Amino acid sequence: MEAKSLVVFAKIEKTSEYYTPNMYKKGSQIERIQQAINDAKSTTGRVVIPPYDEVTGRKVWLIDRAILLPDGIDLELNNCTLKLSDLCRDNFMRSANCGLGITEISTLKNIRIRGVGNVILEGADNPRSTGDHNKTLSKDPNGNFSLSYGSDAGKVGENQKGGWRNHGIILAHVDGFEISGLTLKDYHAHGIVLERAQNGKVNNITFNVRQAVEISGKDKQILNQDGLGVRFGCKNIIIDNCRGKSGDDFINIGLTDTNVSAGQENVNVVSGSIYKGAIDDISNIYLQNWQDFYSISHRAIRIMPIGNLKISNVFIENMIINKSSKQGLFVEYTNNIKGLFVRNVISHHMIYAKGITQASFRDIFRIGSGDAINVVQSDSVIVDNVRSITN
Repeated sequence: MEAKSLVVFAKIEKTSEYYTPNMYKKGSQIERIQQAINDAKSTTGRVVIPPYDEVTGRKVWLIDRAILLPDGIDLELNNCTLKLSDLCRDNFMRSANCGLGITEISTLKNIRIRGVGNVILEGADNPRSTGDHNKTLSKDPNGNFSLSYGSDAGKVGENQKGGWRNHGIILAHVDGFEISGLTLKDYHAHGIVLERAQNGKVNNITFNVRQAVEISGKDKQILNQDGLGVRFGCKNIIIDNCRGKSGDDFINIGLTDTNVSAGQENVNVVSGSIYKGAIDDISNIYLQNWQDFYSISHRAIRIMPIGNLKISNVFIENMIINKSSKQGLFVEYTNNIKGLFVRNVISHHMIYAKGITQASFRDIFRIGSGDAINVVQSDSVIVDNVRSITN
C-alpha cells in the first residue's frame, strides 16, 4: 500500500476515510503515528490509532516522544493503549505549536482527541523524569518532598529538574478543542494541562495514579500527579464527567507568574509563566457531573488566582467528592475572583472560600461533623441549603 493512500477501516466506521499508523511499514511506532498525522493534515484531517500494531505485532503503542497535533486534526484512539517508553522524556501528546526553544507560539484551531472504547495512556515503567519544575530528580526520593523519581538523576548533560515535559497532554494556544474518552494512568506529572486555550470541552476522563512507580521491587516516590491544570488565558471551557484519583490537586485552576518565557524547560507551562494582562485572565470555566473523584494528598478542586491573575465565572455543579480526598473544594486569593457558582455538591470536607464575594453556594452537603462551608453570607454571596449531615 502506498504510504499516502487512504484506507477504509470497516470495523470502525464503514464510510469514513482516515489515516492509521498501520499504513506505514517503516519506522518506529511514534514515527508511524506522526507520519499518519502529518499526511492527514492536508487531506481528511482524521487519524485512527487501532488496538493492534500490524507491523510490530504489539497490542501496545510504545512511544519515545510526544505526538504533535496540528491544526484541524481529529485523532481517534480506538480501544488502544499508548505507553511511554523508558527512553521517553516527553508528553503523550501536545499541540504542535509549542515545545523546547519555541518562544513565539501561534494559535492552532480545532484539535480533537477522542477515545473510543477502552483507551489507556500509561506512563513509563522506568521514567526518566517525574514531577514539576520545582522538583529535583532522584533515584531514591522517598520521604523528601522536593525530590521525585527519575532514571536521569545524576546523569551528566540531562536536566535534573522536572517540568512541563512530564505532563500527559498539553494544549497551548488552541482555539476549539475536544479531549474525551481517556484513562490516564501513572503519568509523570500533571495529566491534562490547558494553557491559553479556549472554546473547548474535556469529557469522560479517568485519572488513575498512586504517587509511586515500582523500580526493582521497590516503590519510588512520584510527585505532582495532578489531574487537570487550567492555566493562564483559558476561556469558555466545559470539563464534564471526570472521575478517579490524582496525586496532587485533582484540578487546579490558576497559575503563578514566575517570569519564565515560553519554550524554556524548567517551568510548569510550555507557553510561559509570564502574566500578560487581561488576555491571560481565566473566565467561563464549567466543571460539571464529576463522579467519585479525589486527591490522594491534596485538594479535589483548587482555585488560585495568584498575583495579578483574575478569574471570573467558574461554575461547579453536580459533584461527588470521594471521602478519600485529602481536601475538598479550596478557593484561595478570593479578592481576584468574580463569579463563583457552586451547586449540588457532596463532600466529606468543608468548602473553604474565605473572603469570597460575588458567589453562590446552593444545595451542598458535607458528610460528617463540623461546618460545611467557610463563607460569610452577604448581599453579594448567597448560601442556600448548605449543611453538614451524618452518615
